Amino acid sequence: MHLLSILVILFPFCPTAETFTSICNQSEFQTKLHSGEDATSITMNQLKTLAQLQGNILPIVLSKTVPQLTSQCYKGSSGRVGILGGSEKYTGAPYYAAMSALRTGADLATVFCADEACTAIKSYSPELMVDGVYSALRMQSSDESVRQQEVANMVNSVTNSLDRLHVLIIGPGLGRDPAVMDATAQIIRQSRKKGISLVLDADALYLLSLEAYHDLLLKNEDQDEIREGAFVLTPNVVEYKRLLDSIGNSSEDHFRRMVTKDAVIVKKGRHDVIERFLSHDDKQNGTEEMIMTCEEEGGLKRSGGIGDILAGSIGTFVAWNQILSKQGAATDLVLSCWMASSLTKRSTKAAFDKRKRSMTAPDILDEIGAVANEVTSSTLDI
Repeated sequence: MHLLSILVILFPFCPTAETFTSICNQSEFQTKLHSGEDATSITMNQLKTLAQLQGNILPIVLSKTVPQLTSQCYKGSSGRVGILGGSEKYTGAPYYAAMSALRTGADLATVFCADEACTAIKSYSPELMVDGVYSALRMQSSDESVRQQEVANMVNSVTNSLDRLHVLIIGPGLGRDPAVMDATAQIIRQSRKKGISLVLDADALYLLSLEAYHDLLLKNEDQDEIREGAFVLTPNVVEYKRLLDSIGNSSEDHFRRMVTKDAVIVKKGRHDVIERFLSHDDKQNGTEEMIMTCEEEGGLKRSGGIGDILAGSIGTFVAWNQILSKQGAATDLVLSCWMASSLTKRSTKAAFDKRKRSMTAPDILDEIGAVANEVTSSTLDI
């Protein structure tokens, strides 16, 4: 089976080796692969660039990232994804993120949005559950007490739904209204304390760059109160620079030292780079840097909505990471994000090959299912 041009990072396949890390020795890996040596016996902890995944490598990757789909599954067992976004002005972004999550393989997707955005988003697809959690009109009221009450309403509406989600994607179409930003920050804090996995994209990344909300991303004394849950950021070049400037004094090394150690950063670009930052103690203990680079070829057209589609796909893979972890599987969050990036880029390439300059985000959504099936068909119990 053919899979993506990649930089794959693998540890020895054993219960205690749960993380893919990066160091490169492509020729050694290729030699062992083509000699027929069993993949599980290859000395991993190497950086590998392959045009194809063959032999036993693909099953190892899938076992760490994609749950089996069997007759014992029930509605929601393959992923329940929430999307917090969708202002009165921006309704397309949460739709693309939600539909991408479903097309990648999640069972259910719920959009939490402004009341004013509900009708539009509901009209795009009957597949989506849409929940209006605040009034944009009240959020923009000149009466401070009205704004504060609406902030509390939004926080309560979303946090009361967290326990039924595997992951919450925050940011697509959220907008930058100050009261909405305040409510969103409170939702992030409560989600982290509950151990809810988060994917922060678009306007949620802008929120992190504001000094009033730096605590959401920085190491702090309350770190012990944070329960285990994924914390994934998906900045593009501009968004990443804004974070570096506001938190890292324009220094990536300083940024790494400041940011909470459980953050996974998906730096989007021609080649997406996925990195999990390490604490000082991790480095002292000799833990390898956790970095993967996605070199899958995408399409040339950079239409609006591609970032939202990637966020949705990452959301599904993060949900699957949580599901597999609860099943006792050896998982890897960096690898899961890399898989989502690879599938999105391949889907974009497939859409571009058909549509060229006329390609738009819905064309990419149309390709995700076939691409995901090509890669993950062996996880179907049929």
